[in-house]
Amino acid sequence: MSEENGITKRERTRAQILQAAATLFAESGYSGVSMDGLGKACRLTKGALYDHFNGKEDVYTQCVAHYVKGAISDIFSQSLTDDDRSAEAKLFSFLENFLTRLQDDVVLRRLLQRLLIDAKGVDLAAVSEFALLRPFSYVVDLLSQYKPSINAKTHIYSFFCSAIMGEDLRAIADLLSPEFKGIPATQAMLEHFRGVIR
Repeated sequence: MSEENGITKRERTRAQILQAAATLFAESGYSGVSMDGLGKACRLTKGALYDHFNGKEDVYTQCVAHYVKGAISDIFSQSLTDDDRSAEAKLFSFLENFLTRLQDDVVLRRLLQRLLIDAKGVDLAAVSEFALLRPFSYVVDLLSQYKPSINAKTHIYSFFCSAIMGEDLRAIADLLSPEFKGIPATQAMLEHFRGVIR
């Protein structure tokens, strides 16, 4: 078992599979990816894939959880989380960084969109538990502290869904709401959210 920088060949191969799978699932969705296609993208045999994963659903669940968890970790590291900051400051710092990451990272945005629209038969609970529960709970808690009189879960769920779909619906939104046309998407979403929670 050779190691390079403390990482075994097996771990490198697994990371390569997860990265390739994230890109393929983002582009083609769960039903559009086969183990054969993933093997070709990774330059591995189907048997080598099964050496690392139990099947397509296992690859999907783990790659989405891994990719989303990494992105969320980056968002947390870029956001204000100091205890001396107000709940409002921490909330809007996280939301702005979340929106910016969605805008800049097409793979992340597509993986999250596909979770919303075509994850039939996939273990959503596993993906949610590994990747989405922490940020969702964090912002629900912050919104509850900032605006205790509103239903924080409903508002944050609505915000997350709008944010995930919003960048790709921007052209339609510009037609329906011309007042937002010149405003950057992140700023428009944050302004809208502030207005909703008043």
